[in-house]
Amino acid sequence: MSSVKQRYTNKYNTLSITTIVAVLVLYLLSTNAKATTVHQSIENQIHTYIKAQLDDSSNKKTEINVSKIDRRKKLAVCQTPLEIKVAGKQGLKRNSTIHVSCQGTWNLYVPVQVKQLMSVIVAAKNLSPGTLLNKSNLKKAYADMTITMGQTVEQLSQVTGSKVKRYIQQGRPILFTSVCLVCRGDPVSIYAKKGSLIIKSSGIALNDGSIGQIISVKNSSSGRTVEGTVVAVGEIEIKL
Repeated sequence: MSSVKQRYTNKYNTLSITTIVAVLVLYLLSTNAKATTVHQSIENQIHTYIKAQLDDSSNKKTEINVSKIDRRKKLAVCQTPLEIKVAGKQGLKRNSTIHVSCQGTWNLYVPVQVKQLMSVIVAAKNLSPGTLLNKSNLKKAYADMTITMGQTVEQLSQVTGSKVKRYIQQGRPILFTSVCLVCRGDPVSIYAKKGSLIIKSSGIALNDGSIGQIISVKNSSSGRTVEGTVVAVGEIEIKL
């Protein structure tokens, strides 16, 4: 009889321990799930805040990376809207820190990385100096605006027919400063403007020029040297 009672007691103890362990596991899973939900909600709100600060033009897109908040950090569900702002006096940059607080209950600092990408013209292959640009060696792609230096090109027509001044690696953005829309020795069209009056003539470029630059041109008819502004591939504009 005592043997049967002992077996029953052992079985009861085993079941009790198993039950306690199961309850404990469920409690921990529930706690972790709640913590994950709170932390994830904060990360999502930071993402929304950052996106609202950025330019949302049709030719741009943004990549936002919000660092994961340590799930071991205990954060109560905020009963009021979170206060979210860029930490410090600096504005939003490529690498920034976001300050998040809940009415004095808790506050934390979350690192974020922001990439603003713009649709620009890039090299479809490696381009050597002197290469004539056309649709076969150019393409459109998104480039990081924060690391792209110089004046980028947004339309193929802006540089088609121009020449490469320095080596451009495949995939790199085409800059107006890295090509000559008018190159030394090239025949050019000269447009002399005064109000609505436009006089067209031809000439030879005496030096290289990119968009907006002033270069010297020898007029083919008069032989005079004039200065004009590069306005397009092979086109110079002068003021009368």
